Amino acid sequence: MFIVAGCKKKEPEPTQQAEVKAEEKTTQPSADKAPPGPSAKSAPSFTLQDLNGKQVSLSDFKGKVVILDFWATWCPPCVKEIPHFIALYEQYKDQGFAIVGISVDRGGISVVKSFARKYQVNYPILMTDGQVDKAYGGIPSIPTTFVIDSAGNIRQKYVGYRDKAVFEADIKALLEEAKAPS
Repeated sequence: MFIVAGCKKKEPEPTQQAEVKAEEKTTQPSADKAPPGPSAKSAPSFTLQDLNGKQVSLSDFKGKVVILDFWATWCPPCVKEIPHFIALYEQYKDQGFAIVGISVDRGGISVVKSFARKYQVNYPILMTDGQVDKAYGGIPSIPTTFVIDSAGNIRQKYVGYRDKAVFEADIKALLEEAKAPS
């Protein structure tokens, strides 16, 4: 049996943030695999503002394997995944891999910027516009993480916390697939 922990995407009031507890579900982890080829769903494009005010688009990562993570600073399972993403980005960034975090925080960019500095996040973090969430099928719980192949197709969707090894296995497989002759 697996335990999946996630946060409902209703942000608590700022004064309650320290008291937020992760919801735990004793169900099988939610992971949707999309096979390669014509049935794989193309990742919806977007352009969002990063923490420095720069516009960043999904197309900026064309040809790379991408982890797209919807998260928030007040969500314990989201925060628990951040060190995994930092390590994975550092290890695979030079091999055609990228991570993009999309913050759903309502407290504003300064809250997220402070968090990113504190945790030394080394990959781009963007602020949601409320529309990108809908384009990706709605994000009722966080973290919700999409694994996108080098052709721009969604290959995995995870709802709730996942161990580093889960993401690393996906990254390795998709990087190998990208190297293989077509």
